[in-house]
Amino acid sequence: MGSGGRLRAESRIEHGTPAPAGRSWPGALAPLAWAGGVLAASRLPLAVRIVPSLGVLRGPLGLLLALAAIGLAAAAVVPRPRLPRPRASVLFAVAWGFLLTVGLAYVSRLRVSGDEPHYLLMAQSLWREHDLDLQDNIDRGDWREYTPGPISPHYGFPRADGRPFPAHSPGLPLLLAPVYAIGGRVLCVVLLTLAGALLGVEMWRIARPGGDDEAALLAWILVLIPPVAFYSFLVYTEVPAALALAVGMRMLRRRGPATDDYDRDYDVGRGVAGALLAAALPWLHLKMAPAAAALGLLGLVGLRGRARLAFAGTAAMMAAAFLAYYHAIFGVASPLAIYGGVPKDADGSPLRALAGLLLDRSFGLLPYAPVFLIGLAGLGVLVRARRWDALTVGAAVVGPALAWRMWWGGQCPPARFLVPASPLFALAIAERVRTSHRGVAHWRWVLAALGIATTVGMTAAPGALLLLNRGDRPTRLWAALSGERPVARYLPSLVSASADEVRVALVWAAAIALLLALDAVARRREGADRLFRGLGLPIVLALSVGVAVDAWARRGPENTTAVSPDPSPD
Repeated sequence: MGSGGRLRAESRIEHGTPAPAGRSWPGALAPLAWAGGVLAASRLPLAVRIVPSLGVLRGPLGLLLALAAIGLAAAAVVPRPRLPRPRASVLFAVAWGFLLTVGLAYVSRLRVSGDEPHYLLMAQSLWREHDLDLQDNIDRGDWREYTPGPISPHYGFPRADGRPFPAHSPGLPLLLAPVYAIGGRVLCVVLLTLAGALLGVEMWRIARPGGDDEAALLAWILVLIPPVAFYSFLVYTEVPAALALAVGMRMLRRRGPATDDYDRDYDVGRGVAGALLAAALPWLHLKMAPAAAALGLLGLVGLRGRARLAFAGTAAMMAAAFLAYYHAIFGVASPLAIYGGVPKDADGSPLRALAGLLLDRSFGLLPYAPVFLIGLAGLGVLVRARRWDALTVGAAVVGPALAWRMWWGGQCPPARFLVPASPLFALAIAERVRTSHRGVAHWRWVLAALGIATTVGMTAAPGALLLLNRGDRPTRLWAALSGERPVARYLPSLVSASADEVRVALVWAAAIALLLALDAVARRREGADRLFRGLGLPIVLALSVGVAVDAWARRGPENTTAVSPDPSPD
């Protein structure tokens, strides 16, 4: 039986008996009882002395818990509606409308930050002077069009003639140059939200072949939640790179043999387009070069005959042009010339980077979008299904970030370097839900709704700067959500990790490992699956983490995680 047949067989076995249209009242009362009990305990001084982490619920998090309990109770007694089978055009329109509304409202009230002004300055120079010599743009104060500035140039290694040269790749500025000329920063945001909406449709298409519309819809929703939603309106390369990867994966994946001349000609065009998409990745950012190589391998394996020759020929010409570009500027046919050789920042700890990308309270993926827990559970499904194409591309995206000392990405929203891997996560989540609705899959819509609410909440007040983080500085979001105890105390900061932060990360890693182990058992045992039907398991797990942090991981004073009074993004 092929991998697709195995997945369908597992799905029939593990989904179990469909839930009835109406559910019993005990199922509705359970989440209310759990939430009410823990919220009541948080108001008792004796309980807070015994379990200090209960104090975080004496604030906005307590209200969020109450709302989640009410939502779960309502879902338990209201018949589950049949999900519609949307068309790609509808999904595109909804995603673009959402991202455009959120993005324009945000950027219209906040100046650029992080790498954004540098990409815009390069776009200005390309359009106005047709070069990347930024000194005259800086001297004229071109940056005043989008920030009161001034900005400090991000220069790389000097070019062969000694003049300074931007450290950022030119692909995104080249794409934005004519757009900026017509409508400035605002029109650039419109273009990027368009790319985000297209990415959502591509992730839906990637997840659709298994035949589960719900799983495909869940994959599409990832574009509406952190981190993809944030980078869909900020001037960074991440979303265009994710879009190129998603389209490239779909074009280059192995298909059946061509049956006539039309199919063979179509495959030739597919090979050329796939090669161009792969070649575009390192122009967007050099960290995407391994991902381009992974797409190249995918094309050579998945295409046949004339399509493979067209792909290889186009890819070879584009690679030669890429190296010629660096030779013309630096006198060395190597993209590393922009760093003067192997960059000094490529000496980070892969283990700490991986933990930080997933768990860090400022830059981690899971604190802002816990729906990706389902994606972690789905990686094993992809291995069993032998989806080496997606796994190889995903590893090529994540790999460079693990070796990079600044894995957090500078001043930016969370999980920046994981955004290009969103097609892999979309497929992993879809396959995990498709094969079984048990275990963590019970939480799929609650976590998806929480992610959308996080997007709206973090962007609704741009002046509060909830979206922007810097290094190991305290995170404003967690300060805003704190009660009598700071939420940040119970989350690790791994940018400059102290022993305390490492211990907090270990506590969370153990909790997530336990959750994934329970999920694996729940897929086959009804008793374990019952643990995931409500709020009991997440509440007990969260309180256990809090107790472990207070008793072992972090014994220092609480004010170490207080927020800085200076809200400036500079």
